[in-house]
Amino acid sequence: MVVNIRIIAKMLSPAITGFGVIALIPAIYALISGTPGAFSFVSVTVLAVAIGNILRIIGKNSPNFIALRELFLFTFLLWSILAFIASFPFFIQLDDIDFLAALFESVSSLSTTGATVINNLDTRPPSILLWRSILQYLGGIGFVVIGIAVLPTLALGGMNLFKTESIDGRTKLTPHIKTMAFALLMFYIVLLVLCTGCYIFFGLDIFLAINAAMCTVATGGMMPIDASMNGLPAGVHYSAIFFMFICSCPFLIILASFTESRSVFFKDEQVKGLFLIILIFSAAVILSLIFYNGYDVERAIRVGLFNVTSIISSSGFTLEDFSQWNPFASVIFLSIFAIGGCSGSTSGGIKIFRIQVCYRMLKCNMLRSLHPHGVIYPRFNGTEINSMTSFSVVSFLVAYILVTFCSTLAATLMGLPITDAFTATLTCLSNIGPTMGDVVLPNSANFASLSGPLHLLFSIDMLLGRLEIIPVLLCFTRFFWRK
Repeated sequence: MVVNIRIIAKMLSPAITGFGVIALIPAIYALISGTPGAFSFVSVTVLAVAIGNILRIIGKNSPNFIALRELFLFTFLLWSILAFIASFPFFIQLDDIDFLAALFESVSSLSTTGATVINNLDTRPPSILLWRSILQYLGGIGFVVIGIAVLPTLALGGMNLFKTESIDGRTKLTPHIKTMAFALLMFYIVLLVLCTGCYIFFGLDIFLAINAAMCTVATGGMMPIDASMNGLPAGVHYSAIFFMFICSCPFLIILASFTESRSVFFKDEQVKGLFLIILIFSAAVILSLIFYNGYDVERAIRVGLFNVTSIISSSGFTLEDFSQWNPFASVIFLSIFAIGGCSGSTSGGIKIFRIQVCYRMLKCNMLRSLHPHGVIYPRFNGTEINSMTSFSVVSFLVAYILVTFCSTLAATLMGLPITDAFTATLTCLSNIGPTMGDVVLPNSANFASLSGPLHLLFSIDMLLGRLEIIPVLLCFTRFFWRK
């Protein structure tokens, strides 16, 4: 058999079982707080443990070696199965959504997209809101660990990006995958604690602070209140800006700055690129808010910087209704929708690294036109960008454009206006959340009004975007299942 199902089952078993155990957290919270919903989370635990045990039996006595095909399939199946299981509490507890809508909610949470189908969050059971936040938090660290520890071996399409995000080799912070994954997890927990502490310090209650912190460090943006970040103290906004930026940076580079030199972080090309993009676009928005919308300086800086950082980091938080701003600011937001943060972070989108590689390839080709006999090669972090990396980036961008076109076309055939179809596809594929249109309202990440088929379509988009498109598409090709 081309693909060894047993080894995949062996790898899936502990992950799914562990997920089931985590589902007991909102169940316990529901029981302690006296709020409904405990049964729905216990059902997740039972289902996950059952599936995990079945997979353990299937994977018994499987070989230790795993091939590339198995890694591709493992990654896709893990996220798909977890999203399916995670949808049950939404379906069981919320009477106003069907199963496809519940699946959309779970996929959005795990992919840290931030789009939602749930209206009137302020009236919903606290346990279901906690469940959304937990899913975002797990999805954020899950993607970082898989992306850095597993996917570097998949030198294809966008997935090899994690292998080359620090071409000089700094990504090998620790010699062993388990040690590296543990270091990443500890750093992620520290970020959560610090962010929660900041939110509490600036006036949020413990429940809101914990949920908001999980949304922030995961760059998920699914707040447990209808107002999102609106109406919260300015200190919360500035804290969110800081943590959204940090969580958009390469986690291994941040860890390397503590173990090697502080300059590692500030010299990294991705970090510098991310900072520069946020600075330039924020300045443009801030000036437009001051001169066209009459904002005072502090409000313009806070609101402009917050929203730009939120979009770039793919967090999807919203502060004020940016659809009511001047047309220039709206164009700015539309232009940065798909950029995303750095590779090796919790951010979605195309990623800063790919933008930088494309720019350097363009610059290199222009210089070669002027100096045809010169020896000119694109470089990143002082090291030559090899042909595999260039090919990988171009392949991903082609796949991204094709999927965007096909999904937009499919959404229009299902009755969605072209503007809504395009921006919804873009925001789901880039794991951002907010969109622009007339059906899915501007400045909104609420997809509740859409039909079941559209929920399924955009769920697929979110999954494709989270797993970098090509590895997922590959699993559905003939040559994947042939020798």
